[in-house]
Amino acid sequence: MKKYLLIIFLALFSFSATNAEIRWKLSEDGTLTISGTGDIPDYTAINENGIDSVSALWFPQRDKIEKVVIEDGVTSIGEGAFAVCSELDSITIPNSVTNIGNAAFAYCSSLTSVEIPNSVTSIGIIAFKDCSSLTSIAIPNSVTSIGRSAFEACSNLTSIKIPNSVTSIGNNAFDYCYSLKSITIPKSVTSIGKNAFYYCESLNSITFEGSTPPEFGENVFKEVNKSIFVYVPANSIEAYKKALGKFFEETAIQPLPAPTRIPSRPGVWKVSLFYHGFYL
Repeated sequence: MKKYLLIIFLALFSFSATNAEIRWKLSEDGTLTISGTGDIPDYTAINENGIDSVSALWFPQRDKIEKVVIEDGVTSIGEGAFAVCSELDSITIPNSVTNIGNAAFAYCSSLTSVEIPNSVTSIGIIAFKDCSSLTSIAIPNSVTSIGRSAFEACSNLTSIKIPNSVTSIGNNAFDYCYSLKSITIPKSVTSIGKNAFYYCESLNSITFEGSTPPEFGENVFKEVNKSIFVYVPANSIEAYKKALGKFFEETAIQPLPAPTRIPSRPGVWKVSLFYHGFYL
């Protein structure tokens, strides 16, 4: 009986395993490779504030995982798949992935950057919560929604590009992102949830591209400097003053700067060519 229990124990904690069509292997250099076809299953239970439990097959070895390589063929990253992998600093996500699930990379405190492919359409709730070393992330034009608390407490995040495909930004999406310096809200965004940018105390400018203000949740810009520049379309200043009056001083809301143009003679294209150290 003891022999059989030992075999079961070793199988559960093996460095390589198979789950449905998804296979995984953790190599000695700390690279966790996920291969196969289909979805990485959901491995966690979450609550209003975070994670209750994680049951990923590789979770017992999480302190050894430094790099995750997801191979082409995997279509979705399930809930909590790589949560609490505190040594993880690099992720490779293929174009076959369309969804990043809830809490997929939550509490990965060593993760510094993420490149999300154009195939991804949704980023789940608390997907990157508390990734405190994350400094930048590019969200592709395929994403339509940013889930609740998706980047909450990413305290070193300095920049993020929100594409024109996004229509909603969830509650608490970027709250406590202390280092975020500027943000541009594209005209496609129609709603921004409560506390979305709460306590983003380093913000020095916000740009809204839409002529109609989004629907703003409660405390969306609370604890943000009230006198920073908020740029909006010139013909929408009054509408934004009405929508943002409780968050920013009236004088802070300014028209979008006019695009810079290179002076040239009427009807003549100005072209500069650089050749062997000289402009022609």
